[in-house]
Amino acid sequence: MEIRKLGVFECAFTAAAILVSSLYAQGPSNATQASGPQISVAGHTYTQQELFQRNIGTPQDQSTQFPPHKIIGNIYYVGTVSLASFLVVTPQGNILINSEYERNVPVIQKSVEQLGFKFSDIKILLGSHAHADHMEGDALVKQLTGAQVMAMAEDVPLLEQMKPAGKAHPIDKVLHDGDQVTLGGSTLVGHLTPGHTPGDTTWTMKAQEGGKTYDVLIIGSLGVNPGLKLVNNPTNPQIVGEFTRAFQVSRSLPCDVPLGSHPGMYNMKEKYAKLQAGGSNPFIDPAGCKAEFDIDEAMFHAVLQQQQGALSSAAPGANAPANAPASGAASSAAPAAPSAAGGQKGDLVAQGKARFKAYQCFDCHGDNGEGTPDAPDLTHSRLTADQISKFLQKPSADAINKGMPDIPTSNPDNQALVAYVMSLRAK
Repeated sequence: MEIRKLGVFECAFTAAAILVSSLYAQGPSNATQASGPQISVAGHTYTQQELFQRNIGTPQDQSTQFPPHKIIGNIYYVGTVSLASFLVVTPQGNILINSEYERNVPVIQKSVEQLGFKFSDIKILLGSHAHADHMEGDALVKQLTGAQVMAMAEDVPLLEQMKPAGKAHPIDKVLHDGDQVTLGGSTLVGHLTPGHTPGDTTWTMKAQEGGKTYDVLIIGSLGVNPGLKLVNNPTNPQIVGEFTRAFQVSRSLPCDVPLGSHPGMYNMKEKYAKLQAGGSNPFIDPAGCKAEFDIDEAMFHAVLQQQQGALSSAAPGANAPANAPASGAASSAAPAAPSAAGGQKGDLVAQGKARFKAYQCFDCHGDNGEGTPDAPDLTHSRLTADQISKFLQKPSADAINKGMPDIPTSNPDNQALVAYVMSLRAK
């Protein structure tokens, strides 16, 4: 095993805070939400929500085994219907890419064994990006196999927050852009393609089939999930530049066999059906790389344009919360809700509803707090008023990345928002 540099071109609190962070990170949900902007690429039309749903599928898709199969050379598919995991088989042990949710690890193990390999032969565990649906199972895979867990440096802070059942997230090797991971004659190169997460990683490697060598590209993710702020992102002001870089790097990489962290990104179901019918390998699809890049980049620009338009047309008071200071001081630009002192409970709830809209909380939580794929359902929350108030004062890193400002208890907005959120569960 070898790692070397190539030099090529990045809520009760404690346990409840970890749970909320995980909910933000994992995305999938049955909740409905606005469709977002629409694009047309190569004669096909997509909305932002449709692309997101194409990737994550249904809750059943996320946990249901897809028939394990050989893709090309020594690369095999061992994931679920909508969450991709890949096994690279070598004479000195195997490499697993993406452990998925912890509950999916037995599904991955079953697929590995159905292909005739030993799960215990996994020596290295890699990931695409620090979202729970791709890397939450790292600790369990390491426990079962002893594999070395490796991750891109920029994603380490997010991974360290990912603690299923309280397990610390193992990270044995920290990787950097251009690092090379080699085992048994197979080499994967990690390319930093940030934006979707700070350390989103696109993996490349060579595969041999029929006497020919093919360039395999495993896309981390280039998607802009509903609720992700490209404009005025308080925790990552450089996010637009990161996505821009990710598209540039991705398009510069040679690609004969496009794969991705979600099977929908490379039309796995259709290609698998063709594979069963015989003939040439359908996974060899150079045009498929460009098609996915074109779709994701067009949606990125559409979302960016929509958010920039909303910024320019919004009333100053409504836009101010997106720039709330991280220090915890109340923003002088954001009009504070009137004090609850002397007011009726109904008035405080009404004020909170107005601030919920002004802070654009509905972008992630839904128009009525019913939840979306990017944020928890508030209508069935069991958090107390005090716990909600503390979370507003100190949101999780993932919530902040979605654009949620910190609202100290000294700001009357805190009390008003707590009253409104508490009122939602009574409906």
